[in-house]
Amino acid sequence: MNKLKFIITFLLCTLIYTGLKAQQSPKELFEAREFEAVIDTLTKKSEFKELNLDELFYITKSYGRTRQYSNGLVFSNKMTEKAMKLKDTTNLVRAFNLMAENLIDLNDITKGIEYCEKVAPVFREKDSIEFQKLCFKWGMMYYHNNQYKKAHDIYNNITLPKYRKLSLFTNNYALTLMGLEKWDEAIVYLKKSIKKSKNNRSVHYSNIGFAYLKQEKYKEAEVYLDSAVTSISDNTSLYNQKSIYSHYFLMYKNQNNVEKAVTYLARIESLNEAIFKQKISEKIKALETSSKQLEFANTRETTLKKQVKIIDNRLALAEKQKIWGAFILVILVVVLFAVLFIFKYRNIINAHVQIQTEQRLLRSQMTPHFIFNSLSVIQGMILNKEDKKAIIYLSKFSKLLRIILENSREKLVSLKEELQALQNYIDLQNMSRENSFKYTLNIDENIDTSIISIPPMLMQPFVENAIEHGFNNNFENAEISIFIHFKDSKLSCIIIDNGLGINKTSTNKRKSKKSVSTQISAERLKIMSKELRVETGLTIEDRSQFNEQGTIVTLTLPYKIEKEDA
Repeated sequence: MNKLKFIITFLLCTLIYTGLKAQQSPKELFEAREFEAVIDTLTKKSEFKELNLDELFYITKSYGRTRQYSNGLVFSNKMTEKAMKLKDTTNLVRAFNLMAENLIDLNDITKGIEYCEKVAPVFREKDSIEFQKLCFKWGMMYYHNNQYKKAHDIYNNITLPKYRKLSLFTNNYALTLMGLEKWDEAIVYLKKSIKKSKNNRSVHYSNIGFAYLKQEKYKEAEVYLDSAVTSISDNTSLYNQKSIYSHYFLMYKNQNNVEKAVTYLARIESLNEAIFKQKISEKIKALETSSKQLEFANTRETTLKKQVKIIDNRLALAEKQKIWGAFILVILVVVLFAVLFIFKYRNIINAHVQIQTEQRLLRSQMTPHFIFNSLSVIQGMILNKEDKKAIIYLSKFSKLLRIILENSREKLVSLKEELQALQNYIDLQNMSRENSFKYTLNIDENIDTSIISIPPMLMQPFVENAIEHGFNNNFENAEISIFIHFKDSKLSCIIIDNGLGINKTSTNKRKSKKSVSTQISAERLKIMSKELRVETGLTIEDRSQFNEQGTIVTLTLPYKIEKEDA
């Protein structure tokens, strides 16, 4: 009976505690060091409502306190974007500090230095406190990057008396002095840190021991390193413990005391293993937290999948009905017109070849590789904040896709539309390459591109070959010239580039790809020549035979002249 009362009392207390915790604000939870509760509360809220700047601040700080620095980096970036959108400079500089804090905790020193140098000019005079907070992280980034003079200069920007009295300041400032080999001055600041700090004394003792060690004062060094070891507590990080034993190892190594040096080397290896396990544990914890944020999205995705499945089932049923109807119709047609099919066998074969060729062409017109590359280019522009360039690229890319899809249904399109599609394709290629190429189009004055129709996508494969295989990434002063001539009832397209030349393709795979596209184009030219009753042709020459560099492609195009409206 007493045991049952105890269980009921315990459950009631737990419910009351949970209810009280849920009623607390993120700020109150953070100040009570309930960092996990802050993360859970704000993660659940973010599923239904966008977090405000203060909430973003507390969730970012809580991720940092629980060593989930990657998640902290994500939310500090969100806070930066929101503050910029709201033009809230006060919270913007707070977000800058959080970003720098997570970068140094992730040991991404190079990126952290670049970030601090970029955002420092944004801080106003009234933001001096936040700027001095930034200097704590910024200076240590320079220190870890072995730029001790810059680290020392940055720490001299910290002028607020209450900050300069902090043991964090005196210790870090001493580290910059040690980097500059000002050992005596560094020891003075480190001893100040010991007096001011109740925690992390082992770190300060270790640093003093290292300063004496660098001056080859081994007795003094050993005294302070021994003090560092005795000051190790549960709060001393594995990294700091490793630093202490590394100083021991260095001291005994310098004294040629191999036996003791090996002993401390074994301890260092043991700590390295523990640090590795800790990192793995932190990453797993970060992933578990991230999965909670995705639960809501996964629920929505499941609902959408069910709706899509219902629609797919309806479409499949309708498709089956169409297939059966078409199948029955084909059987009737075969029975009724079997004799007619015999006489038209040759035409059917020709039509079948044409359909196969057009299907193969359609697949080659816009390969998944090109689409993937284009989307990757757009993503890169967006990530690099090249919004205007990304908009231009996306506009041209969408126009090109629309033109290709529309023209794929047509046997003939106007020469004007085809040249516009080709221009869009070339512009996209130029925007995505490091070294752009020069492009010129020359059309005879006697040609009216709006009344001449040609089969779609005949010229594009040869321009693509010139760009993809004629010019590598390091190719400079690349040029492509296209000439459109109409003479003696022949419509000609001449494509000239100054690339490597057709005889210098680097791999058999590229040769195979070129030969396939050339074969498809040649087959289409033959088919359209018969259908439109015009002369066609294709020649590809290496310009080396003319003592020049590059390739010349000459296409005699099938065409039809449309009658102008009266």
